[in-house]
Amino acid sequence: MTKAKDTANGRKAAAKKGKGAAKCQKAATEKTKATTKITPQIRAKVTDLPLQCWAHSQAGKRCRAQVSSREGELIPIPYCEQHLKSGDGALKVVNHPLFGKALVARYDLPAKYRMAYWGIRGKCQSCDIEDRAISYYPPNPLTGSNIDPKVEGGRTLKTNNYNGVLNPGGTGDVVQYAACPGPNEKQNMRSTFNYYGLRNGIIGGLEFVTLMPIPKNTQLLHWYGSGWWSERGIKRQDVGTKRHPAPLRPVKRTVVKSEKANK
Repeated sequence: MTKAKDTANGRKAAAKKGKGAAKCQKAATEKTKATTKITPQIRAKVTDLPLQCWAHSQAGKRCRAQVSSREGELIPIPYCEQHLKSGDGALKVVNHPLFGKALVARYDLPAKYRMAYWGIRGKCQSCDIEDRAISYYPPNPLTGSNIDPKVEGGRTLKTNNYNGVLNPGGTGDVVQYAACPGPNEKQNMRSTFNYYGLRNGIIGGLEFVTLMPIPKNTQLLHWYGSGWWSERGIKRQDVGTKRHPAPLRPVKRTVVKSEKANK
């Protein structure tokens, strides 16, 4: 009887402890949700050095680490060493049922959220080899910017400034997994043509920014350019899935006039 009573009391205590743990876990989850309202970062300037790391934790907390020049560049890639290796915790790389990998929002992201793609500078590989490289146009070494008021349109001329490509292979970069929208989809992020690094440097980066609020688990997409598909002999397809949707283009409605209206 005593043993049975002790066992019953033990089960009650365990059940009570389990309920307490569940409440703590629920409270922690609610707290995490409450802290994931993200404030968009401000574009880095020369006067801001050292920079605060742009990345956020998986719980939505902004990294407090400071970032300084790595190769003498005026504005470094705005990620600390840890987040260069692991990637921004606000973003998540997932498996795609058809196209290998995809990049999604770990939690709701606001419009104008900034991200940095980065890689090792080098030569462009053949298009028959799978690559996620991006052409590199280093910023002005005196201003740290690709915006030049003396150049028509405000941007540094590409034809005069090409310096190889940035290859993210073997790095901790996660932006490389952002897909291109399909025929029925639209991009929700874009490049700002604001690069990081030095001409002939070892590493470089490119700023991207979200164009709209992005709900949790939604794919991040940017336009690769029409030539990307034709050069590789690949047919462009929609990439959104039920689990990881993509933003859709608005459906064009055709207005059919009645016969009475035409008379």
